Amino acid sequence: MMNTSMNRLKWFVGLVLLQGLIIGQIQATRIALPLIYIFFILKLPSNIGRKNLLLYAFALGLAVDIFGNTPGMNATASIWLAMVRPTLLRWQTGRDAAEYFIPKVRTMGVGPYIRYIIPAVLMHAFILNLLEYFSTNRFNEILLGTVSDSFVTFILFVLIEMVGRKD
Repeated sequence: MMNTSMNRLKWFVGLVLLQGLIIGQIQATRIALPLIYIFFILKLPSNIGRKNLLLYAFALGLAVDIFGNTPGMNATASIWLAMVRPTLLRWQTGRDAAEYFIPKVRTMGVGPYIRYIIPAVLMHAFILNLLEYFSTNRFNEILLGTVSDSFVTFILFVLIEMVGRKD
């Protein structure tokens, strides 16, 4: 239990620092912003309670907001992601919510994992871009930002999965 908590804390801090200190510097160009921090939310165990999931998502988003000086935008998008995550998992695995597994290619399979990650990343990026532009008049920019952010984020997730694979 303690080892799991420490591991989660390391991932949490590491992803926040990576997003805030390194990836946050890329944001000035605004071509495509990797949203690597949401990897933490998507990789939490399947049987995590809804309250804990929402708390993790809020804390993670708030930490990224503090680094990026984006008042509540990442926290809002992360909470939305946490709300739809259990449904996305259930659609792709068909497993009971009480069954424990960590969402990854090895436990879900390639197809279900991709069908779990892509809508989650797209939804998160869409909400974040919508909040950033705060207008539907700039729908083309919102759509372009959503697609480019999602593509770069998905590629990074695949690379992390490949590097972290233990066969």
